[in-house]
Amino acid sequence: MTIQQYIEQIKTSGNLNQNTDLENIVVKIKGFQFRIENLIENQKLNPEIISKIEKALNLIYIKEENTNVCLANSDEVRPEFRQSFKTLDLLDYINAFARSALYKELHQIIMGRETAVFWKIAKMGSDLRKAEK
Repeated sequence: MTIQQYIEQIKTSGNLNQNTDLENIVVKIKGFQFRIENLIENQKLNPEIISKIEKALNLIYIKEENTNVCLANSDEVRPEFRQSFKTLDLLDYINAFARSALYKELHQIIMGRETAVFWKIAKMGSDLRKAEK
């Protein structure tokens, strides 16, 4: 699935069922906001938004999915010790966040500064993506 296809799937997927864990987490996030539509620029991820996400989370964005030069960036490492995020991690975060009541109200994704929250929401989005295959 391409980035654009995943984003289109996110936009068209509804709030399947009220996830109280997600709602409790999302309502506490403070940070910068962006629209899903602004994430893609010229068929690529918008570098300004990616840069803001990197700074907010204090993580490095890795474009290449197979770039894994050290164990610290491995998917097998617990989230709180990861030093980077990939495109799929970000899209999974957006996938979960877009199903929240807060997103339905604001039509914006909020990216906070807590990496643990980012990884928790990204995991929820990953689980949703896998369940919808």
